[in-house]
Amino acid sequence: MTDLEEPKGKPARDRSPSFPFISLQGAIERLVEFDKTFSRQEPPANRTYLAWGFKGDTSQAQQTLAALKAFGLVDYKGSGPKRGVAITHDGRTYLRAQQDSVKREVLKSVALKPKWIGHFWRIWGADRVPDPIRLDALVLQHKFNESGASIFLKVYDATIAFAGLTDSDNGGAIETTPEPEDELPPVEVGDLVQVEINGKLALPKASRVRAIQHHEGKAWVYVDDSESGIAMDQVRIEQKGEGVPAFTPPPLPLVPKDRPEHASQPGWKEERLVDDAGDETFLSYKGEPSLERYEFIRDYLDFRIQRLKPKPRN
Repeated sequence: MTDLEEPKGKPARDRSPSFPFISLQGAIERLVEFDKTFSRQEPPANRTYLAWGFKGDTSQAQQTLAALKAFGLVDYKGSGPKRGVAITHDGRTYLRAQQDSVKREVLKSVALKPKWIGHFWRIWGADRVPDPIRLDALVLQHKFNESGASIFLKVYDATIAFAGLTDSDNGGAIETTPEPEDELPPVEVGDLVQVEINGKLALPKASRVRAIQHHEGKAWVYVDDSESGIAMDQVRIEQKGEGVPAFTPPPLPLVPKDRPEHASQPGWKEERLVDDAGDETFLSYKGEPSLERYEFIRDYLDFRIQRLKPKPRN
């Protein structure tokens, strides 16, 4: 890991409100696979990945399970990563019904169970509202980021079309904003995590969280074999853990304003950059320079540049 980022106050919200990352059709397909694998068993949540061919209880497996729950196709029994997962009455009805009309009624019902899909269906209805208007509503009024808003519209449109909803299924406008749905499990000490910047993974393999520290409203994660803090919004859970021995992270700020003391320690490399004004920037890292390391630095800088660019005004 490189020592590049210094926390400077509370950042703008980076994550969109929670919504299913797959459409209803995708959720139904995952439900069928779940039923074929487990039938009437209630597997622990951290083992449901076996139904979908994932290589463990990854963030993709967790998001798939969260999507099925959001559509009301499965429910949890208990709490924690080992809580049981059971197919709901609606899910069983869809799987076992012989009449297409019964299946269609189930689809219409569960399509609107995710709170944001139900919310906007009652506002937009069956008429196709132009995308710029919908995107403005999501980003400006409801705190979606731009990427999340675009993904949500694809999930929303595909879900409404697959369920065959029409104006007669619209129960009228609503005035309140729904509460957020169940989020993915929070990152905790002992979890195996990856770092994702600009859609690319920054660690050679998942690393275990050994500490979490808060500074000026922002959470920082410390992983094994690194003294650097990682911004929480760049961390993705790969597997829930059972905890590790306590670790005291170094004091914040994470990057000193003067020359890093560790740059002269064994195993550390340092590169000195001087701009046209004569200002210096030190890049320090542990280990040997490599293509992967510089690609990570490039992706990180691209991420920071995008954050600092002024937003275009309509």
